[in-house]
Amino acid sequence: MALKITHRSLFTRHYLIVYPDGVKFYDGAGFSSAKRFPFNWIECVLMSPDHKLSFQVGKEVFSIPTKPGNARHQEVIDKLLQEVQRTAAG
Repeated sequence: MALKITHRSLFTRHYLIVYPDGVKFYDGAGFSSAKRFPFNWIECVLMSPDHKLSFQVGKEVFSIPTKPGNARHQEVIDKLLQEVQRTAAG
């Protein structure tokens, strides 16, 4: 089962999908394409004061705005953190 956060603005579209084996991230600014990463490639996960979820893979940081009161967004964040911690421990 995949969990998804989507954010759209006038000029961009972002989404983050958490799959059982990793994540797929799309930043629709310009000619971007979706990128996939296994959980064990994710080095760091952060939440900014303005509720922007960010994660680091290598030297790249990927970010998506979230809504703090949205139960679906929280479910995705919780699953992402759980899987990153699980794969880092193993």
